[in-house]
Amino acid sequence: MSAFVSSMAEDEDGMLPKLEPEIKLEAVSTPDVHAMASDVIHDGYAANDLDTMFDAQDQYPWKPPTTTVQYVPGRGVARYKSALKTLIPIRKNKKRKVIGVDSAGFLSFISYSWMNELMLSAYRKATITVNELPHCSPWDTCSYNSERLDKMWQEEVARKGPQDASLGGVVWRFIRTRILFATFIYSLYVAMGFASPAIFLRNLLVYSETPDAPTSDGIFWALCLILSEILRIVFVTWVWAMNYRTATRLRAACMGLLYKKVIRLNSLGNKSVGELINLFSNDSQRIYDMTLFAPLIAGGPLTLLLGGYYIYWLLSPWALSGILVFIIFYPVQYGLSKLTSHYRGKTYSTTDERIKIISEVISFIKLIKMYAWEKNFARKLDDTRRRELEYIKNTSYFQSLGLSIGPTAPVISAITSFVAHIASGNNLTASQGFSVLTVFLRCVSTILSYSQSLKNLRRGCVSLQNVKSILLMEEVNVYVSKPIDKSSAVSIAGGSFLWDTLLDSSKTSGSKRKKYAAKSKEKSNGEESTHLKAEDVERNIALVDINFFAPKGKLVGICGAVGSGKSALLYAILSQLRSTAGKLSREGTCAYVSQEAWITNDTLRHNILFGEPFEPQRYYKTLYNCALNTDIHILPGGDQTEIGERGINLSGGQKQRVALARALYSNRDIYVLDDPFSALDTEVASHIFRHCILDTLGSRTVILVSNQIQYLSKCSLIYVLKDGRIFESGTHDDLLSKNGEYFSLSSLGKLKVGSPDPMEGGEGKPPPNSNISYISPTAAVQNGKTGEQAEAKLTTIEDKVTGNISKDTLYAYIRATGGVCLTLVAALSVLINVGSTSFSSWWLAVWLKAGGGNITEVQGNETVTYHSDHINANPDFYMYQTVYASTIGIIILTSLLRSFIFTKVALKASHTLHAVLFKKMLYSPLSFFEETPSGRIQNYFTKDMFEVDSRLPYSLESSIQNMWSMLFAFLMICFVFPWFALPLLIITTLYHLISKVFRIAVRELKRMENVSRSPIFSNVSSTVSGLHIIHVFHKEQDFVRRFCEQYDENSTTLFLCSMAMRWLAVRIDVLAVIAMAIITGLTVAFHGSVSPALAGLALTYASHVTGLLQFTVRVFVETELNFLAVERINNCSKKLVPEGRGPITSEFGQVKVKLADWPRQGTIKFKNVSLRYRDNWPLVLANVSFRINHGENIGIVGRTGAGKSSLLVALFRLVELSSGQIKIDDFDIASVELETLRSRLSVIPQDPVLFNGTIRYNLDPFGRCHDTELWDALEKSHLKSKVVTMRSKLDSDVQGDQLSLGEKQLLCLARALLRKTKILVLDEATASIDPETEMAIQSTIHLELRHCTVLLIAHRLSTVTSCDKVLVMDNGQVSEFDTPGNLLANPNTKFSQLMAAAQNNRGNVPL
Repeated sequence: MSAFVSSMAEDEDGMLPKLEPEIKLEAVSTPDVHAMASDVIHDGYAANDLDTMFDAQDQYPWKPPTTTVQYVPGRGVARYKSALKTLIPIRKNKKRKVIGVDSAGFLSFISYSWMNELMLSAYRKATITVNELPHCSPWDTCSYNSERLDKMWQEEVARKGPQDASLGGVVWRFIRTRILFATFIYSLYVAMGFASPAIFLRNLLVYSETPDAPTSDGIFWALCLILSEILRIVFVTWVWAMNYRTATRLRAACMGLLYKKVIRLNSLGNKSVGELINLFSNDSQRIYDMTLFAPLIAGGPLTLLLGGYYIYWLLSPWALSGILVFIIFYPVQYGLSKLTSHYRGKTYSTTDERIKIISEVISFIKLIKMYAWEKNFARKLDDTRRRELEYIKNTSYFQSLGLSIGPTAPVISAITSFVAHIASGNNLTASQGFSVLTVFLRCVSTILSYSQSLKNLRRGCVSLQNVKSILLMEEVNVYVSKPIDKSSAVSIAGGSFLWDTLLDSSKTSGSKRKKYAAKSKEKSNGEESTHLKAEDVERNIALVDINFFAPKGKLVGICGAVGSGKSALLYAILSQLRSTAGKLSREGTCAYVSQEAWITNDTLRHNILFGEPFEPQRYYKTLYNCALNTDIHILPGGDQTEIGERGINLSGGQKQRVALARALYSNRDIYVLDDPFSALDTEVASHIFRHCILDTLGSRTVILVSNQIQYLSKCSLIYVLKDGRIFESGTHDDLLSKNGEYFSLSSLGKLKVGSPDPMEGGEGKPPPNSNISYISPTAAVQNGKTGEQAEAKLTTIEDKVTGNISKDTLYAYIRATGGVCLTLVAALSVLINVGSTSFSSWWLAVWLKAGGGNITEVQGNETVTYHSDHINANPDFYMYQTVYASTIGIIILTSLLRSFIFTKVALKASHTLHAVLFKKMLYSPLSFFEETPSGRIQNYFTKDMFEVDSRLPYSLESSIQNMWSMLFAFLMICFVFPWFALPLLIITTLYHLISKVFRIAVRELKRMENVSRSPIFSNVSSTVSGLHIIHVFHKEQDFVRRFCEQYDENSTTLFLCSMAMRWLAVRIDVLAVIAMAIITGLTVAFHGSVSPALAGLALTYASHVTGLLQFTVRVFVETELNFLAVERINNCSKKLVPEGRGPITSEFGQVKVKLADWPRQGTIKFKNVSLRYRDNWPLVLANVSFRINHGENIGIVGRTGAGKSSLLVALFRLVELSSGQIKIDDFDIASVELETLRSRLSVIPQDPVLFNGTIRYNLDPFGRCHDTELWDALEKSHLKSKVVTMRSKLDSDVQGDQLSLGEKQLLCLARALLRKTKILVLDEATASIDPETEMAIQSTIHLELRHCTVLLIAHRLSTVTSCDKVLVMDNGQVSEFDTPGNLLANPNTKFSQLMAAAQNNRGNVPL
């Protein structure tokens, strides 16, 4: 054994327990690593650490311990010191909050007794909470294992190169020591399982066949048989104990490695978030299963070798025909496995496509509802789901066929052996027949395990390839040097940059790529073109020949038209773009505010702190400078209010100011701001510019993108971009004097002048007669309101049902299968199949019991008749032989029938459950998506549906099969030994008690494991959307640490759930051995009274039960756990209610015909409209009344919370009115079907929504328009010139960064124009568009939409001055509604005062 361990030590990288305290804010002393390492006495921890490392964490059970194990490779055999301690029979277990497996002795390890306390605690309390769970073992943590795998992967890549590097090889080196050792132990288990029937059971039956054999012989062989069964249990429990831990470690390692790679990327390239979520959900499970079953692959060949030799030795060469059948079974299983793998691979790709659609629906549900696209997306998903189910059907059919053939193949092989053996003239005795039959039956578990190992190995390899495809994605590593000029903060010399998203080469031929390369070179001047490598033309060119300089402590402005490259230049400055030429120099740390604010699902305070320590004075000053004080007092929980995913419960202006506050609080040297004022009114923007930019950041370098001249005029240096180049640069006065592009923009008024609208955002310098004011930072500290308010939760806590699986869940699944009748048919088909195999064994016993017969021979002149024990002498020999041989055909036919029926029934259930859940989710109110994290919804459609599609049918079929098998087994035993009924009753009672203790814990652990997955998916989605922010702020390690904490929680619940199942299996195996001991005792006791054939039948089934009983219980438990997925889906479906009150039937019936071309004019009338978003929430609209005539352009202004967007919500019936009435062309919209209403309206949202796909798909997702219509819409939205230059024109992909934010808004405008509705709503749709384009868009609206009613929600008053009327909202009420001229004529109106303030502020931002 020592030689074995030594050889393994040379193969695998090792680990050194290196103890380092977690870095905290206060000063801590780092202990001497080498001194502590030498003092390791207990699982890698020093004695003085064991009692303290977890106590401080009891309040936060999932916060990692302050002491962690660090991986250090290469220490020989010493790396196994901790693992080898498990071989100590009994170890003292210290009470601590770490999982007990680390301190378990060998007896506790293989019996899972270290789980006793948790199991009994769950039983006593009837539940278990997350606070009661122990910490994840340091050796099993995501951080430790991912670090180890990462180092091995880097070595592989360095040795072989990225393309030739084998992730599978690295994984093998990661787990091979444990896998090889587990394989060795499993081989002992298989060998002992063979020796038990082949030697001990056969000799016990020989004793039964010998009438005068001494009783001591029977007792001896009975004891040997029981001892061999005990050793089997020891070996198999040892194997599973190792396998589960190995699988947990590899799963955590792969997912940790994957997340670390993702967070280093700038984008996912051509992969979607849905595909990534699928990797973290389904692929992680496949890698886990592959590792779990890997050692079991050795059982198949070993079984064949031992079985073939035994049959040849015991029977005759002719009996080897059964082994031949058995050998044929291998390629059949291999073929079935290959077909299963083939269709499963197709299933995976279709599943990725389905999840991609679902992710889009979740992300863009508001637009989908406002555009009435629910049916279209439901149809699109249903088509994808049907293709997926078609592949799943083939997969499930072959899988079910393999499952049914598994138990029957040994029986068929035994029948073939016996028939061939007897037909060749040989005799067959009970000791021969039933020992061979038992050997064949023992092959069932090993063959099934072998088949499952092959299947999981193939699935795991596919998943590893998927992981590798992410690991091989190229990272953007731009070399950043320090500027030679000490006055320079940032400089770029001759820089050319590419977007990180690869162009879709599959859509473009090689000749076209060459043309594109030539075109790109034509755009560049001589030297510039040489900078672009051949492969660079496969990416999107972002910037060419950039020479940029930002001096320290200065404000640098950047402006330009839509798509000119402003955001790209900022990315280049932040080293987030791929550089092909030039030099980037930068000195100092950076902070970044993106054009689309990135907000995490956390409290407002944590979004601002972003991992930085809380300093009250600095924090409250930041709130004041970013004009967030008033917002905090409005929010229900102050700065402890939970912000939903993507900032869903904040306005656009609030999100932008939170992002600004995050940057300001970070206290960096260089601040890069991408048009942060576009979502703000001038008063708030002026306040922030004054206090943030000019005051607080006056000594820092600030690079500001803006098209507003009042800010650009204060910049020390201005860069004007055009077509990805710096067109001109200089100071404000210099650029005006050059009469160039900047002068042209300025003289034409194309550089925007913001209009001060202090009501927008509810903060900033208050308007006249307003009682709203800013709170100074000193007052905020003294007030302390932000810290004292209770945390206001937005997202709902996911329900964790307790207790047994409800009858409602079972009924829901039965209904989904098609009803009780179909379910019974499926169960009966399994009964017939199992019954046919049991009948064959019973018939063999009857045949052997009948024995021989009288033989008449002529000896000389006499005819002698005598009795022969040879079964060929039986007068009914051919009848017995025919019936016995015909069972082969019956078994095969029933197997095929069962597979067909069960697959059909299970797939119908999968289709129904998915369809019902998606339909209900799609038609749920918008509030459901605001309150439910996207990760939780994705969990329903990924992991839970995977359970329903793949795992539940398999485990359910196995459960029914084993239930019938156990029933037949005990019936046969009781038929032979009726006295066994009494101990069977006692054993059943003990089983019930053990199972009662077990089921509570395993259910709750599985439920916690289900719930713990959702935060992982949400975190991954959030990380991908904020990669640039994370990189700039250097928060990669914080997010990795957070991911590891979440994954460790999930790993612990998964591991404990698996251990609980093995805890039960061991105890059930002990009960089975007790039953075996009783039957062997009865065999000895009734020696001579019971026929050897019947005794052999009983012993065969008793031996079969020893493995079958625990397997049956396990699959029953797995089935119950898999039903938790049905429970979650069913509970979610039941809670979902459709949005809207629905149409009034009588009225709608009368107007349905008239609605065919409704609305004809577009007149809108609000009458006493009141609206609240939730029950018991305050009104956001209160008695609002106004009338808009057809064809009018209405501008809507007002502060955040004034009710502007609530008008849109009411008009689209995203929330039903509390009271009042809205009419369009004199039809009450409450009486109109939602789909009809929303399909007759159009909206352009503030945040542009683009789906993953092409320009064509985003304009016309469902292919209703001709190309000429698409080009016409693009021309009207002033985007045609951009699309024409793209490689694939309308078929160009919009993923990645090909389009700027302004261009995305233009694409949304084109999409709205294609709908050709009478009413159009623009929600700040031109905020990110340059002035020239905005003027053109306004012209388009007036010309092309002159017959439409247009509602324009705007922040800047200059945008609405050309409207027919202006609606001023205040506190959910109409404050003013008149023409701009009339409102401006009265100096006392709010609109007039705001316009006057705008004139005063034009270019006059205070210094």
